[in-house]
Amino acid sequence: MIRVCKRYTINEDEAVESMNNSFLKIIKNLHTINDLNKLSGWVKQIAVNTSIDGFRVKQKYNERNRFTIDTEYSNIGNTHFNMDFTESKMDSQEIFVMMNQLPETTRAVLNLFAIDGYSHKEVATMLDISEEASRWHLHRARKMMTEKLQHANYPLNQASHAERL
Repeated sequence: MIRVCKRYTINEDEAVESMNNSFLKIIKNLHTINDLNKLSGWVKQIAVNTSIDGFRVKQKYNERNRFTIDTEYSNIGNTHFNMDFTESKMDSQEIFVMMNQLPETTRAVLNLFAIDGYSHKEVATMLDISEEASRWHLHRARKMMTEKLQHANYPLNQASHAERL
């Protein structure tokens, strides 16, 4: 659970807080789960939702997350590339550190869309942003991660049109 919570928070303290809040929700609602085979997915979903709820609360009080999308980005074509880390010398911790350097909303969109598999419509609803903003943040995240990986001398297969990070 801590790994899931870390993807949506800035630091260890926020991740632990989110995980603790998730545990409280799990304990309070444990009686509602009927199929124990679905327990791990249920727990992960609670951790994601709790982390997103924490993000929303923080976002309400943090004006720096407010932005205006230029018309230049209104019809963005996705930046497609395939990152295959199986042969990489980078470990997951290095990638996590790079992702943690992304702005909060951009990182949240990247996690929800590329890692957790939500649609832009679902991401927009979860983060209380427009679908257009979700697409813009995904484009921005991919561009920033591409630059970070190239700076770290990690070769990217730019020719691939994979939809996933």
